[in-house]
Amino acid sequence: MRNLALALVLLFTTIIGCDDPVGFGPGVHDFSAPLSNGYLIHRTSAHQIMVAPSGWNSSTPIIPAKVFELGHDAPWVIARQQQLRRRSPNDPNDTYQEPEPGAFSFWILNTSTPGVWGPLTEQQFAAKRVELRIDPALQLRDVYDYRP
Repeated sequence: MRNLALALVLLFTTIIGCDDPVGFGPGVHDFSAPLSNGYLIHRTSAHQIMVAPSGWNSSTPIIPAKVFELGHDAPWVIARQQQLRRRSPNDPNDTYQEPEPGAFSFWILNTSTPGVWGPLTEQQFAAKRVELRIDPALQLRDVYDYRP
């Protein structure tokens, strides 16, 4: 019995010590990271990663979930988003959303105006970056690079 208890403690300690980006348990890997003009990256679950200011409402320009690549320099935020779909579209009680394989969009957010363009295709995104004169050196990086 003592060996079983020791094995369980070691197993639990090993699991808690793992640094898995999808997380173990609620909230372990959640974070908010500042961008510019009060905007933040909000990660509240593995698939709920968005860009919005604190205290935003339905009329506030945001970049919705699931943001997985991001670049920013004041006032611009550029992002690549994996689109989400309902896991069980025919079950009104199951509203859980999961990534849509192969479905991606791009977004541009001006944090000083504020204004947002998206969802965009990759070609529309490239053209809008030129039109808005966003520095071509601004690159997309993994959203977890911004984790504090």
